[in-house]
Amino acid sequence: MLISRTPYRLSFYGGGLDYPDWYKNQDAKVLCAGLDKYCYLTVRELPPFFAHKFRACYSQIELTNTIDEIKHPSIREVLKKYGKGKNLEVTHVGDLPAKSGIGSSSAFTIGLISSLSAMNGQFLGRTKLAMEAIDLEQNVMKEKVGFQDQCASSFGGLVLIEADKQGIKPRKFISRSEYVEYITSSLLLGFDGIDRFSSVASAEVTNFIKKKNNFDLMIELSQMSERGIQLFGQEGDITEHAKLTKLIRDIKLNMNGDISNKRTNEIIEATEYAGSLCTRVMGAGGGGFFVCWAPPEKHENIKQSVNVKTWVNVNISDVGSQVIFSEK
Repeated sequence: MLISRTPYRLSFYGGGLDYPDWYKNQDAKVLCAGLDKYCYLTVRELPPFFAHKFRACYSQIELTNTIDEIKHPSIREVLKKYGKGKNLEVTHVGDLPAKSGIGSSSAFTIGLISSLSAMNGQFLGRTKLAMEAIDLEQNVMKEKVGFQDQCASSFGGLVLIEADKQGIKPRKFISRSEYVEYITSSLLLGFDGIDRFSSVASAEVTNFIKKKNNFDLMIELSQMSERGIQLFGQEGDITEHAKLTKLIRDIKLNMNGDISNKRTNEIIEATEYAGSLCTRVMGAGGGGFFVCWAPPEKHENIKQSVNVKTWVNVNISDVGSQVIFSEK
């Protein structure tokens, strides 16, 4: 039996550019990070005396005798590729709710590949692990996903990803710990309580990318994202990040259809009135977590400005997906 721990994703710049419809035609750069909030997976080989051969425990419990009967797409496809004929039990718990814009689905996939690889006596390496998850999600499960969630979960810390039609190239982004602390202390995560399927918002984004009359706007988004990444390298002030992020946010609100989302607009208006320099929804949109760029002294006022029960201080993970317990 073993237990793996995999960080969720925090996106800084380049969200929306990581979909195949864009990066297979135009160059893309993305800066993201692994949060210090995690997806935990326990995997163990089942003894032969159970009536079932596979047990999957997440928001539901599945007991099956074949892998093909498993309804959870990630568990089914990862077990097909990495299960090695074993009868297995997979149990999931998470620090943050699923379907909330923090890359939980990809963290799950990364964690399960990492777990089964370790069970098989293999270490894939960070890049290989991310690429395996991207391939499974995009090409096998046919999900509308980008590539940043998998890279953030695999690498942890700050991650810079460059992509074009030749491939995807992630690597660690080096920044002074003092600057990282300055940035993370200026961020506040809130959860609006709305579960959403990212596939819905992602479909809106991919449809937006495909329309030729949106090309100039996508180029503008790409240029602003590159400027944001440069700001990180130059250790820019949070007011500069917030100003740029707000411009990017307004483009993305049009991309994913949230421009007319009443709850999203209420949260943005209330939190920015209370002191947030910029508030944006995490992930593809449609609800879930939102992040506020704001100096620490404004955080309490922001928390009081909207009816949100869950607030999370932002810290970046030290490492990516790893096995934290193993017992033969």
